[in-house]
Amino acid sequence: MQAESSWSGSFKWHLEQVPFQLMHMRELAENTLAAQDTSAVVVSGTSEKARLPYRVDPADDADLLYATLIIFGREVAEKIGGASPRTLRARMWSGRDEPQGLPLCTPSEAFAMSTEIIRWLIACTHQIAHDETLNDAPESLIDLIREVRGRYPRAEPKFRAYQPRACVCGERTIRPLWGPDGLAGAICDTCKRTWEKKPA
Repeated sequence: MQAESSWSGSFKWHLEQVPFQLMHMRELAENTLAAQDTSAVVVSGTSEKARLPYRVDPADDADLLYATLIIFGREVAEKIGGASPRTLRARMWSGRDEPQGLPLCTPSEAFAMSTEIIRWLIACTHQIAHDETLNDAPESLIDLIREVRGRYPRAEPKFRAYQPRACVCGERTIRPLWGPDGLAGAICDTCKRTWEKKPA
């Protein structure tokens, strides 16, 4: 494994991409012309192929990423003990032996469920970095995140500072906070003071 600080930074960065990536893939699966084509039905006995009411590839890949996240999270919970998010035990589409993917949910719900797991995993980064019994599971998760980000690129949200100013602590380290609906506010990296986005 790389030096812990650089590995931890990379691990956290990749994990932070997961909620946005899952939401994006679910949106791709549902918000397409195929998803709105209600006339795409097949009469039995015909040889015409049926068009599904959603895009299969991003839906399947979102399920794979979420199931992998759940399985990894359960393994981490088993190794380090303590309380783990309820989402690891309850919010998933389950097969006979293990999770198969996301439950029936909206893209925003996929974002919220995965965020709960990601926050917990980020809090456990130090233990994950030092637990050799996890073998290559963390790297496999990172590889999958990279793969889906490459397959389903998304436009990163851009932050525009309409009234740039220093924080009350005197530092100019204010950065954006993103939520499922875009910009949610800002935070000072130095003193951790936060501001919520004012309604339009």
